[in-house]
Amino acid sequence: MEELVEQYRDQKINKNELIQRLMDRFGSQLTRLAYTYVKDVQIAENIIQEVFIICYRKIDTLKKNHSIHSWLNQITVNKCRDYFRSRWFKEKHTEAYVTTNLRSDHATPEQQLTERLEHDQLTQEVLALPIKYREVIICFYYHDFSLEETSDILKVKKATISTRLRRGRHMLREKLGGNLDEA
Repeated sequence: MEELVEQYRDQKINKNELIQRLMDRFGSQLTRLAYTYVKDVQIAENIIQEVFIICYRKIDTLKKNHSIHSWLNQITVNKCRDYFRSRWFKEKHTEAYVTTNLRSDHATPEQQLTERLEHDQLTQEVLALPIKYREVIICFYYHDFSLEETSDILKVKKATISTRLRRGRHMLREKLGGNLDEA
């Protein structure tokens, strides 16, 4: 994807084409990231629209050695944080429930139900964590970002990310009664 930015800088493609390709490539992943924060599909989609508007306006400020993917993730996280700070959120927000379809081709219906209940419980507990632990857990486990990538996205030192990850896992272990497998 970095080559797209280079093509834009070399004026081989225009800004509209660049943004369209970035939206095609990263739109779904960024929407999922926003959704893990805001727990509402429409709000997540609105945030991602704002992310690409910012991208359109500020793509020329992206440093040459900075990853476009990390930059878009960082903007998304910041827009989600802005949403939580907004007056509307504080006055009107109600809890949303995250649903995920877990399917196992070899599991019995009872096993599928058990897996589903365990996953739902884990998801609820992750979403109930304080934001500073939740965002690290989500980046690390749900999106498979490394500690370095998570640090870059959240603009927090790697050691702090490691500490928050450890504390977040500890909180989850306590809430789930020690029923948490290490990943």
